[in-house]
Amino acid sequence: MEFIQKKTADSTLERFLTKAAENELSLVWDRYEGQIPECGFCETGLSCRDCLQGPCISHPFRDSNKRGVCGKDKDILAAQSLLRLVLKGTMVYLDQLNDFAKGVESGEVKPKNKGKTDQILKEVQNLFKDGGIQTKKELPKNLIRRWEETGISPEGISRDLFKASQKLEGGVGDVEEMLLWSFKSSLLGSMAHWLHGNLKRSVFGDLIPTKVEVNLGALKKGVPNLLLYGSFSLILKCKIAAEAKKKGVYVTGVCSDPLIPPFSFPQVTNYGSQEIPILTGAVDLIVVGNQFVNPSLTKIAREWEIPVIPAEGLKREKNPSHFARQIVEKAKKSFEFRRNLPKEIPEVKEVAMMGFSRENVEAKKVLGALNKGQIKGIAILSGSNNVKFTQDQETVSMAQEFLKNNILCLSKGEASVALAKYGLLHPDLKEKYCDKAFSNTLSSLGKEIPSILDFGDGEIVNFLFDIAKAGKKELRDVPIVAVFPEAHRSSEVTEAMWTVAMGISTYFWPSLPVTGSQKTMEALTKFCYEKFGSRLNIFTEKKIDARAKANLVLKALKGEEGFGMSGKPWK
Repeated sequence: MEFIQKKTADSTLERFLTKAAENELSLVWDRYEGQIPECGFCETGLSCRDCLQGPCISHPFRDSNKRGVCGKDKDILAAQSLLRLVLKGTMVYLDQLNDFAKGVESGEVKPKNKGKTDQILKEVQNLFKDGGIQTKKELPKNLIRRWEETGISPEGISRDLFKASQKLEGGVGDVEEMLLWSFKSSLLGSMAHWLHGNLKRSVFGDLIPTKVEVNLGALKKGVPNLLLYGSFSLILKCKIAAEAKKKGVYVTGVCSDPLIPPFSFPQVTNYGSQEIPILTGAVDLIVVGNQFVNPSLTKIAREWEIPVIPAEGLKREKNPSHFARQIVEKAKKSFEFRRNLPKEIPEVKEVAMMGFSRENVEAKKVLGALNKGQIKGIAILSGSNNVKFTQDQETVSMAQEFLKNNILCLSKGEASVALAKYGLLHPDLKEKYCDKAFSNTLSSLGKEIPSILDFGDGEIVNFLFDIAKAGKKELRDVPIVAVFPEAHRSSEVTEAMWTVAMGISTYFWPSLPVTGSQKTMEALTKFCYEKFGSRLNIFTEKKIDARAKANLVLKALKGEEGFGMSGKPWK
């Protein structure tokens, strides 16, 4: 039986784990332990309930290939398990873009750059209808050509998502065909993510690197604390921030955008410990989206008498300005009601420099440092937390090993918040994690550069394309890898797939539900390398030390033979 020996690497949280136990509150770690042992068929992708004749399973150990009622074998079951995750993840990015675009079109916000905004809104409509013909023109021609030759170039929602979803209903096809549909769907998500970042800049203004407070110490004493959880309308978040500023209400976030110009939102913790801020007693009101939000919040908040307001409920106030005023007023009333309740805010917090972009870090300087050997490679750190690992430990340990080996580390989203909690995004702490020579190299790239650079929505892709263009190379010819040390969301699976399609080899933990099919595992490495010059590396060993994982990636970056895929799913 599996069990978690240590729940989190963040010592700030330990007292609250004890507090939850004393109050008999079930947290995410407790619920995970209650689920063990997990279903082996589901974990390996060998189960299916796409119709009412099932559920069906296949056997990974047997030579005979047990088929589902409709005739699906274990290879198709595994490939479809991946497709199912990618479709769900792609919808996340499309929903975010559609929600934002509709809010802008309805006049809920006045764009900083109206001409550019109108142009992007047209591109959004084109993406949904035809797969983004104009958007593709802004991407490297050789990359688009490869996608078209492979048949995975986006063609719009009706072609990419509707058709891909029907592969789950039936029909014929092999593993490679199923994987190509997964890649095709993921690329639609990648373009939605990229356009979302562009629209954000045209509406709210360009991002500039900004210092953001991180960890529980970012909560304030003596004022109402309003906490934004998860992804929901950027416009509503800005309206809430503006109203809160007028009324003396302090706004922070969890799994939420840290920067929406002109506002910045301190991040009080990251995904794995999202229940903990409630236990401080200092939170007075919570506004939640759907993505990155655990349903458990409602029950725990009720124990501390904290109102929880869904930002996207069917019966919500439609006018964002009115809704924001209602939210802020409720936060003030809740603060008065809860004024005499005990509050326990730790003093621990870090400062993180967040929001870098191609405008703040010159690609030519990075390319020059790569050519001189001052930078040995580039690693993109992504993903959130997964309860199967000690929270933050994998992400932070791997990042530290990369920095010791002079690897330029870029991060985004929840991975950035995890790294920020340990000072890896603080400009003044570079020499704690880097030797003097590499610290000087980083400092030469721009102003107030930390050990690891956090990039905003879609900015990493722009930056990497600039590097490839400056070196007159394709991305697959540049020493770049993407690493998901603690992934868990379907949107992260989608991101991993589109990253591979762009020519960047990707390392993903934990293993995806494809390990019951050797053909699918092999296709994610050999077939992907033939098509894109990159691989999706999935590991079935569950107890690999984080430093050993980093060493596998470093070998690949240095051109040595890495771990890759053993070809033995049940090693």
